[in-house]
Amino acid sequence: MTHHDLPADADATACALEPDGLWVRATASRPRRHHDGWLFDLQALDPTRSGRLTAFMSADFTDQIEQASGIMLHEEDLVGDHTVLLTLTVDPLLGLTGRIIGLDRGLMLRAWAERDARVREALDANGLWDRQHELPMPRRLRRAFLIEPDDGAPHAIADGLARWHELGMIALIRHPLAFEEPGSVAALHRALDAALDQYEWGTLDAVIVEPGTGFAFRSLSDPGLAQRLCEFPVPILTRRTRPVTLLDGLAFRSFDTAPELAALLIEILHRELREADRPRLEAIARELEPAPAAEDRPVNGAALFD
Repeated sequence: MTHHDLPADADATACALEPDGLWVRATASRPRRHHDGWLFDLQALDPTRSGRLTAFMSADFTDQIEQASGIMLHEEDLVGDHTVLLTLTVDPLLGLTGRIIGLDRGLMLRAWAERDARVREALDANGLWDRQHELPMPRRLRRAFLIEPDDGAPHAIADGLARWHELGMIALIRHPLAFEEPGSVAALHRALDAALDQYEWGTLDAVIVEPGTGFAFRSLSDPGLAQRLCEFPVPILTRRTRPVTLLDGLAFRSFDTAPELAALLIEILHRELREADRPRLEAIARELEPAPAAEDRPVNGAALFD
């Protein structure tokens, strides 16, 4: 009720606010885009409640969710059981409709975890889940492939690897992409294509994934991508995201912090130094060093030949 339809003797000032909304637990289905927002059907989880409700989530509210929490809403995230905060209206043509003004993130997280668990079970049943875990530890770090966020922000791992590259310690191939944007799964496949080409036609010691900040790294749990990551022939090192993804579990090594990941890279470099046999390399360098050029200027201007 608003001040436009109050009884004549009501206190308009006291009643002018819109209602806060009604929390509803329902199953969402048939999501479809509508003017950059979302339109879908709701069916109450309570079996005694019959009928469906058409629900609308505006583009502005969708943007607020994505900007405030990092959740990039995709069709698969809206399907299933949710708790939503609604304001209800009656339309002569559409009937009872709901405008979503709140969304329970907890149910979304649980839905993600359930989907990830099913994918992991399938990969494990096919003997793929532990493929990365069984790879040997890299014996050197001469060429690394970095998949990093295309956000323009500083990131400790990326910055550290770039410094090593500038010093000539490693060769670094950088592949920036937007993890949480539409099309990120295809972009990750293209990155893996480039890394595999480097492995097959040159050398590659490690693939490093720095996801950056954010929340909804759902591309890193894509079933097809997860299978490809399991089968990738080069160790994959990554920093864990929150919430965790399938990549965090299947990678050769995953770390909670950037310093922990950097510590492993440094250990690989230390190992390379230990196995390099530097005295032998120094002896080779001395032996192959060219002799000083002989002085070819005639002494006192004398002729070189009689």
